[in-house]
Amino acid sequence: MSAKHVFSMAGQRPSFEEDGVTDMELVVTTKQSENRYTIMISRWLSTFEVPPHFHKDHSETFYVLDGQVEWTVAGETRILSAGDALYVPPNTVHSVRVVGGKDSRNMLIYEPGGYEDQVDFKMNYTAEELKDPQVRDRIRKMSDFNVV
Repeated sequence: MSAKHVFSMAGQRPSFEEDGVTDMELVVTTKQSENRYTIMISRWLSTFEVPPHFHKDHSETFYVLDGQVEWTVAGETRILSAGDALYVPPNTVHSVRVVGGKDSRNMLIYEPGGYEDQVDFKMNYTAEELKDPQVRDRIRKMSDFNVV
C-alpha cells in the first residue's frame, strides 16, 4: 500500500500545551506519516529549559523559527537563532534552554513518530498526580526521556 499525501493547513491542525511550551501545533502527525515522524511547531516560553537527557529510540531535529535557544549536545554548547538547526541522534545527551529573555518558536521533527501519543498519555493524569515522582518517572519512560 502506498503512502497517502497530506496537506497540513494553518489554523486547522491539532494543538496542545506542555510545561513551559504553548501553541504546540502538530504539522504532520505520526498517523499521517505512517509512523515515520512527528513534525510540530511550538512556542517555548522565555523560562523554558530541559535538563540533560537522551532518547534511546528517537532522533530529534530542531529548527529555530525565532528567538534564541542554548543547546548543549554531547558537551558542546551553542546558541541557535532564527534559521539555525540541530540534529540530535539517539543516545546523545542533550539539554536546552531559551535565552535572550524572549520566547522562541521552534519546529521539531521527531523520528520515529509518536510524540503526540506521549502527550495523550501524560494528559490522563491530574495536576496533582503529575507532582508524584513515580508518575513522572513512568511518563519519562514511556516517552523515551532518560534523565542523566
